[in-house]
Amino acid sequence: MLIRRLVAVGLHLHKRYMRRIATLLVLFSFMGLQLSGCASFHPNFSSKADMGIFGGSISGVIIGGLVGSIPGALLGGMIGLAAGDLVGEHYDKKLETREEALRKHQLKDMEEKLVLEGSSVDPLHAAVGSTVKTSVRYTVVAPAEVKEIRITETRMLYSEKAGYLKLDERQVRRTQGTYSSMFKFIVPEKMSRGDSVIITVISNDRQTEKISSHLNIV
Repeated sequence: MLIRRLVAVGLHLHKRYMRRIATLLVLFSFMGLQLSGCASFHPNFSSKADMGIFGGSISGVIIGGLVGSIPGALLGGMIGLAAGDLVGEHYDKKLETREEALRKHQLKDMEEKLVLEGSSVDPLHAAVGSTVKTSVRYTVVAPAEVKEIRITETRMLYSEKAGYLKLDERQVRRTQGTYSSMFKFIVPEKMSRGDSVIITVISNDRQTEKISSHLNIV
């Protein structure tokens, strides 16, 4: 009698998890079709934020699939996407064209010019674990034949007690003009209360410019 019960339980578990494995296979097949399109899919994470989004969504699909249904797996993917998105976010906007930028910043001969025009923090007072937006505005101009300029954006948080903490670094390619680059992050737990500074470094192959904004951690 005991042997029959053990066999019955084993068969039940086998069928149960086989259904879930089949669910995951269907979902990953669907994701493969969506990601491949007409060309091969090669993930290119420009920052830890992008990696967090991708990793969070995949983890969410797996967890949701093990719950036992395709809707559950899709919901899990959405939850995972949101969780990954908490790592950090970038928002970029082109504010002025090359012609508009050259009215402010004249070029000499064949020079490339990188000009930091300002930065901001919102809010100015934030608690550990809360979300902060830091924005920087800069212009890149060069001779007309230069189509794109490679820019490196680095953001760090500094306080006397915690020292320097790198928040983010990424490389982007910009056409000539003026840009607003905003980065949203969560204040790390290791930061102590008091005055801190967000340092943003913008560089290309020829110049490095730095700008600071104050943040009070409460």
